[in-house]
Amino acid sequence: MGFRAGGKAAFEVGVFGRGSGVGAGHRYPRAPGVMGAIARALSGPLRDRLKSLKNGYSVMYDPDLHLLVDDEEIDARWHLRRVLARPERRTHDPIIRPDRPWEGRAAGLWSSVLYDRDEGIYKCWYRSADDDVEAASDRNILNYAVSDDGLTWEKPELGAVEWRGSRRNNIVYWPHDFAGLRAFESHGVIVDEVGAPERRYKLPAFHAFETDQGNGIYGLFSPDGIHWTRTSTPIMPLAGDRHSAMKDPISGHYIVYTRRPKATGAVSSPQYPEAELPNEPLGSRMPYKRLITRATSADFLNWSDFETVLRMDDWDTPGTQFYSISPFAYGNRYLAFVDLYDTEVEKIWVTLASSPDGRRWLRPRREPFLDLGPDGQWDDTWINVTNNPPIRQGRHLRFWYMGRQSAHGRIHRIAAMGSFLLGVDRFVGLVAGRQTGQLVTEPVDARQPRLFINARLNQPGSIRVGLRTALAAPIAGRALEDCDPIRGDAIDHPVTWRGDPGIGPVEGDRVRLHIEVTYGSLFAFRFGTAPRDVS
Repeated sequence: MGFRAGGKAAFEVGVFGRGSGVGAGHRYPRAPGVMGAIARALSGPLRDRLKSLKNGYSVMYDPDLHLLVDDEEIDARWHLRRVLARPERRTHDPIIRPDRPWEGRAAGLWSSVLYDRDEGIYKCWYRSADDDVEAASDRNILNYAVSDDGLTWEKPELGAVEWRGSRRNNIVYWPHDFAGLRAFESHGVIVDEVGAPERRYKLPAFHAFETDQGNGIYGLFSPDGIHWTRTSTPIMPLAGDRHSAMKDPISGHYIVYTRRPKATGAVSSPQYPEAELPNEPLGSRMPYKRLITRATSADFLNWSDFETVLRMDDWDTPGTQFYSISPFAYGNRYLAFVDLYDTEVEKIWVTLASSPDGRRWLRPRREPFLDLGPDGQWDDTWINVTNNPPIRQGRHLRFWYMGRQSAHGRIHRIAAMGSFLLGVDRFVGLVAGRQTGQLVTEPVDARQPRLFINARLNQPGSIRVGLRTALAAPIAGRALEDCDPIRGDAIDHPVTWRGDPGIGPVEGDRVRLHIEVTYGSLFAFRFGTAPRDVS
């Protein structure tokens, strides 16, 4: 039986676009604008739904872009090693740090960053924590910041929430009115036109109480990202505290990833297999490990049951747990930054996972995608990537992350935020050296008239691409030997066959790609009409 909450609304995917500030003299959020449809060849309701996802915020879903992050679309490969990308540039110092009285020593705890194309600004919702405050209900606060470039941030005086007799602050939500509150967590701002205007901004937020009565994820709603209201009861009772949220660009449904609910009698501190209390016999309570579960909703109020989608395996060390994930749709699949928590050393670093459907997650590379900072620095203990799709800046994708110098068992949470850049589509590469590497894909839909390759070739490296039928028969005029060699470094290398850029009679069919690589890295391929503008 799924979770139920009152106040069901008729939700449908709609077009963003009405700009409406909420005050003068400040840089407040407005309703998002419009962006081009991303799948012209998709048919019927799905095509219409994707077109309706036009908005002023980042949508990275593209069914014609095929990342090579895993082997799901690869039939066979030889002499190509999958290599995890590393951030090209990473901020050395924090870009958002705790510098307001209400922020304590931690700013940027599990945050969301969105870029509003209508206003031309970046917007960040971040949680702060002041552990010197006596009342637990007063410690955790949701704040708001804006930026022109994603690196230099302003904390505007919003006048939305009163704190210690003053509204001159950037606070947008402070749950101190909840009697007996002991914990508050939030992660994953979603913006759409679904539902009433006052619910344009949506945010799942975990609240826990001293009595444990009423624990769970509540729904926060806002017309502008500044003024928030809260559901009176949990929309997901018993859900885990750490969670993330996204809107699925294919189904239009909302997805929350969280920890599995704790069974009655489970240990409250999820260390495994240690007992909860000193001298308590091992096994007197059910052990608990942090796993990732998934629930979905069409209206953000009524949710499905939890489904476990990511758990540890034999390749993980005994102390490994999944603290949380930051998921997003990218290309024709789903990606997630997985917070890998090693309970034996009390460290969290970020790894990469991929999925064809958001349920079955693959982890082809287990080493850190984003590693901890140097010892003694602000991000040397825990890190977490913000819960939002990346934002493209020319040839790069910009991401943000939380860094902490503190962990469980310490008196104060100490945290700030940083940023890093990655090449567009370049999460993972298939790398070849002197020996020619080859791969043959599974049959894929060739819905567009041209083919482009994302690759970096070193001298004297090159790539050639041949097209084959779904049954692997070579296509005349589009075979490997017909392909003009591709060289250099480009996000969208055009593929041509004896000077002809079209894929020919196979447009609209399912085809296999036969790719040959020497001295270079192959990241992705894309069917389209023209190279993307990455200026």
